[in-house]
Amino acid sequence: MNSPEPPKSPTAPNASPSVKKYFQIVAAPDGMEAFIPAKTNINPETAKLTLEQLTAYLVKLGFSAKPTQDAFQELIKCAASKQKQFEKNFVLIKGSPFTPAKPATIKWLNPISMPKDLVRPGIPFGIIKQPTPASLAKTIYGEELPNVLPLTGEKVDEKKVITTHPEFIMDKNGEIKCAKGGQAIIQPDGKIDFVDFYTVKDVRPDQFHKVHFPCSVVVKCELQGALDWIVDGDLTLEEFWSASKIQVKGNVKAKSGIQTNNSTDETKAVQIHGNLEAVFIQSSCFIVEGNVKVEKAILASKVITNGNLECLGDPGKIAGSEIIMNKGTINAKNIGSEKEKPTFVKYLSEESAKNSKVEALSEGTRIQIRKSNIIIKFTQPWPPPNQ
Repeated sequence: MNSPEPPKSPTAPNASPSVKKYFQIVAAPDGMEAFIPAKTNINPETAKLTLEQLTAYLVKLGFSAKPTQDAFQELIKCAASKQKQFEKNFVLIKGSPFTPAKPATIKWLNPISMPKDLVRPGIPFGIIKQPTPASLAKTIYGEELPNVLPLTGEKVDEKKVITTHPEFIMDKNGEIKCAKGGQAIIQPDGKIDFVDFYTVKDVRPDQFHKVHFPCSVVVKCELQGALDWIVDGDLTLEEFWSASKIQVKGNVKAKSGIQTNNSTDETKAVQIHGNLEAVFIQSSCFIVEGNVKVEKAILASKVITNGNLECLGDPGKIAGSEIIMNKGTINAKNIGSEKEKPTFVKYLSEESAKNSKVEALSEGTRIQIRKSNIIIKFTQPWPPPNQ
């Protein structure tokens, strides 16, 4: 059944006849808005009203809809002007249109320059908006109009209400944050889950170009491009690594090869505070606080380490590279040349040199123990003879 049509007169059904008149206001025939007619005078006392007083005045006139802050400001401005009238019809209040049911959603708060689901300690990363039912249209008199738009019978699935992981904290505004870093993951059942590491599946989008990860990171794609990363935890790479300018405060495990095409510039070196494990390293520069373990080879690269260096796979070769051993020892099958460039090994400790083990040294290899230089003139086992 259709709802009764609202009155077409300027006066609302429940208007009080004794109300002081500040201005003329006319209701539209459908009851969805009321306006002050153009060229009609506005009582100058209107300029002294607050929004609450204006709303109370409109209620006495029979209206239930409230004016917006913007509409209120325009009215006060006009009442205080010399003209005290609008050039055109001025809509002061509006009814509410029909709104369909809405599912639960999360609004991400991270800036567009970083991953939207990255959780940073103590910083809100999202706002939860729970599902809402359909809302019928209302006139300026507060009457519902169920037939303004046909109802489709749509309902919000109660199972889609968003719930959160126990690690998350949610305030009264729906903002959620966590005490530690990681990744927020929306599950099919509507739950926002949490893991204390971040999984990167594609580094090509802009938000992955410069990121400070407050957690460990797992990269499931090729690590390539002009990246600027700081990783507070461990870094695990499942595919080829070609990007430079990465700092890792934990350990690094590269399950494939590494070639950053920066073999000498320490200012662009990959810096690792923990240990490094890789299949092979080529044309790359690494500064490693911990141990370095390379399965196959280190070629045309520069490696500076405070720990031990191991290269015992097949072929287990260090060639055409610069290796600076601040503290630890080398354990490798072969140290030699790459494209006629010999390897240079520098030890800051004589003890580290004596405890290193290399099965064969190729001709031209240069070894420096503190300030003493040794040039290998033929293939020989480690350690080199005293000079």
